[in-house]
Amino acid sequence: MLESGDCPAGIVTIGRNDSIKQAAAKMLTHNVGCLIVNDENGKYIGLVTERDIAHFIADASEDRNSARVDRIMTDQIISCAPGTPASQVRKIMAAHRIRHLPLIENGVVTGILSARDIMGQQLIEDRAAAEEVAMLSNCLKSIDLNEAVEIAAAEVPKLFGAGNCILCLYRDGRQDGAPELLSSNRCPCLGGHMDEAEAIAQQSTEDGYCTDEISPECESCGGKPPRVVIPLEVVGLREAGIGKEKRLSGYLCMCDLDPAVASDRELISYKAKLTREILTAHLTNATRYQQARLSSLTDALTGVGSRKLLEDKLQAECARAERYKRPFSVAIIDFDHFKMINDVLGHATGDEAIRRLAACMKAEKRVPDVLARYGGDEFVILMPETKATDAKVLLERVRAKAQTIRLPQDTSVSISCGVAECDLEHNDPRDVMRRADLALYDAKNGGRNCVRIWDATMAQLLNANDIEIDRIKTLQRRVAGLSEKAEKMFMESIWGLVQALEAKDAYAKTHTENVMHYSVGIAQTMDLGPKHVDLIRRAAMIHDIGKIGIPDAILCKPDELTPHERAMVEQHPMIAVRILEKMSFLEREVMIVRHHHEKWNGQGYPDGLAKTAIPLGARIIGTADMFDALTATRAYHAARSVAEALGILTDSAGYELDPDVVAAAVTWFENIAQQCGKSLPELVLEDLLRWPRGPRPDRSCTELQTDATASPSTEPKHRPVMVALGCGDIDPDPESPDAPC
Repeated sequence: MLESGDCPAGIVTIGRNDSIKQAAAKMLTHNVGCLIVNDENGKYIGLVTERDIAHFIADASEDRNSARVDRIMTDQIISCAPGTPASQVRKIMAAHRIRHLPLIENGVVTGILSARDIMGQQLIEDRAAAEEVAMLSNCLKSIDLNEAVEIAAAEVPKLFGAGNCILCLYRDGRQDGAPELLSSNRCPCLGGHMDEAEAIAQQSTEDGYCTDEISPECESCGGKPPRVVIPLEVVGLREAGIGKEKRLSGYLCMCDLDPAVASDRELISYKAKLTREILTAHLTNATRYQQARLSSLTDALTGVGSRKLLEDKLQAECARAERYKRPFSVAIIDFDHFKMINDVLGHATGDEAIRRLAACMKAEKRVPDVLARYGGDEFVILMPETKATDAKVLLERVRAKAQTIRLPQDTSVSISCGVAECDLEHNDPRDVMRRADLALYDAKNGGRNCVRIWDATMAQLLNANDIEIDRIKTLQRRVAGLSEKAEKMFMESIWGLVQALEAKDAYAKTHTENVMHYSVGIAQTMDLGPKHVDLIRRAAMIHDIGKIGIPDAILCKPDELTPHERAMVEQHPMIAVRILEKMSFLEREVMIVRHHHEKWNGQGYPDGLAKTAIPLGARIIGTADMFDALTATRAYHAARSVAEALGILTDSAGYELDPDVVAAAVTWFENIAQQCGKSLPELVLEDLLRWPRGPRPDRSCTELQTDATASPSTEPKHRPVMVALGCGDIDPDPESPDAPC
């Protein structure tokens, strides 16, 4: 960029009293297009150009030899100071429609600029701008983040004529650690040596700053002043498993600048701003592209490879094994009884189990191995340069480590693994996966929790694979259909037995149905999964089936029970276990029934379990059971109101009852009161019992699981609120110890 100081060194002057002929002769002699006109004291008073002389010769009738210069000179003094940018000079000339512009400093003409000078400089600037555009276009060639950083470090220094350049980007701008992205152009300096003052200057300068100083570290590496630093900030990459975008910030530092560029601070500022805007936008786009690419190749839940990555790597590794005749093994890993984990503990726990298993496998696999999620609860490990027997050693370590995973309710997990080695003679990715799948099937049939290697004895199964699998699945469907019918008939019989049992007791005709209703409402408020809610519903249906073994005289006794009679009543959970323990499809329900009279403080029966050692379903049914006993008319007490019963439950929270379950019950009742347009103290039992009920209690497990597709409850989270009950002045009056329930 031309400045007004870059004018021709020679200045030709003429006196005001000199003739026009003398002026023309001077122009011809010095080959200039204008002359500076001075007065008798040598002071600048005007300007005469060759165009002025030409107009005079064409129009004037007076003698050319006697006419003086001041006759034709331009006495309107238009000038500028040395150092005025060329862009400003162009504007002055255009505004006053002049072709020459004197440079005046302290009243003395120090130079003169012509339109020809400006036009020549414009050509130079246009050529330089084209080169800048070409260099910056090179920076935009690659969308790969690492390549983009490398290209920027190589191309940007050309804009500034810099000898050395380094680009550093740090996590959240913290320069106390290693940079996440680092690239340099012949710069021996490792970066990260900016002192506190420079860091502050970098933050306070929007586009960049130039300094004639360099740090001792930079100087010791061969750096030379001057130096320019451009701050950069990139946003776009996301942490694995975290939705928040991470920020990378740092700087682009260049030293040993071209002196011609370094002397023009306005030019440096312009180029720094342009560079910063382009690099920030492009590197941000590159990070987003990289994130999108990684997302397609990474499983969102576990952070391991996706199905797409697996297919790409499997094809490549099979081709490599065939080309170099090297061993290559594939392993399929599958959770044992994963459906039961989802059904009982919920899908959130199932997801956590998958994540923890993935972490186990990532910790045990080797660097060249490829781990990917194959399906819902299946993973695949590709093991280059590995024979099947060596792969089995690694998988045994994974299997042992998986057994250390503990889920809620002290649930352990196990895995089954199938391994197959690539056939180098008939190499087909689909075949090796099919063989590994058959080996996994063999592991499942062998009792699970083991590792199986595919061998030649499975070849017949491989050839008839599709037929055999179809036959097995057809048989499984038929057996499941028969089991469902038998199960449904059994549940109908059980429900009839429960109704017959309650018909004998005038005080408990609807007890079981009410407990089912309350238990489901509490479970849904706690956001349990649909299948878990159905499990609790069925357990509530049979929770008192053991009372069939208690004499009617004791169950219907209106007076206080003797210690012996109470001991007999406390046997009813174990009687229920003995009745139902042979029914394998009720295994989980029986566990809940056994413990529904355990207390949070460990003083319940039959096993004296405490706190979370009691199954969650049993804690929910125990709370519902107590509430129904409090609100029902019994021989030993009158029915209490809903508010009074909730007050007693709240007082028992943390002592006899699980506080979270009681809080959920309070929240559920609050929601019902709101739907009914009442306050909580105004709520009556009929409001609760009119609330929509679940499926009929005699339905089979399979029917219930088929219908369990509704989303979990979105009701507000529970909270223990005694004040909200509006019954702070009610006497808690704990449940009578004589109550048989």
